[in-house]
Amino acid sequence: MEQVLLETVLRQMEDKEVIGNRQHGFANGKSCLTNWVTCCDRATVLVDRVRATDIYLDLCEAFHTVPHDILASKLKRHGFDGWTTQWTKKWLDGHMQRVVVNGSLPMWRPLKSGIPQGPVLGQTLFNISVSDMDSGIECILSKFTDNANLCGAAAIVQERNAIQGDLDSLERWANANLIKFSKVKCKVLHLGHGNPKQTYRLDEGVDREQLGGERLGGDGC
Repeated sequence: MEQVLLETVLRQMEDKEVIGNRQHGFANGKSCLTNWVTCCDRATVLVDRVRATDIYLDLCEAFHTVPHDILASKLKRHGFDGWTTQWTKKWLDGHMQRVVVNGSLPMWRPLKSGIPQGPVLGQTLFNISVSDMDSGIECILSKFTDNANLCGAAAIVQERNAIQGDLDSLERWANANLIKFSKVKCKVLHLGHGNPKQTYRLDEGVDREQLGGERLGGDGC
């Protein structure tokens, strides 16, 4: 059944161009190497002209937290047929789990979120779940599975504000999809001599006092 679903999903993904060129994970002709080369090339071009900022983002437990209902709504939005959407959701909802504590065996409970990482179908569905992450982004964004890289010029205030605006957009996207970015793993790299090393935030839509003014760390070079 999984193979049938995979072939159907892949065929419709290609017809509807669901996955753009910015996704390098689990994509034909793309890899960790193509993602790295792309990031280096664009950073080099920017630094040759102006100062730049490169921000590395990481989704927390991404495969385990994708809500099935939200993924199904994205399949519908992309124009997948009803059969594909219905059976994909049934395949996801068909997984069960229980936690054994001190020998106690609770009842199995259906999973309402999470995508299996092993099957190829799971990897494909995850790409669909993050396909709209870069919607409305002004700077350059590339994705490798559950990681993303945001790069932009940072010579003037307007450019640095654009980077912060994109971070705010990404945080809103994460909140809407019930996914979180790891504020521990997210890093900022300031590139170019005389870079102002602006502090960027990744807490849009969250109580900032509760975060204690937590900000993304950064290095300069």
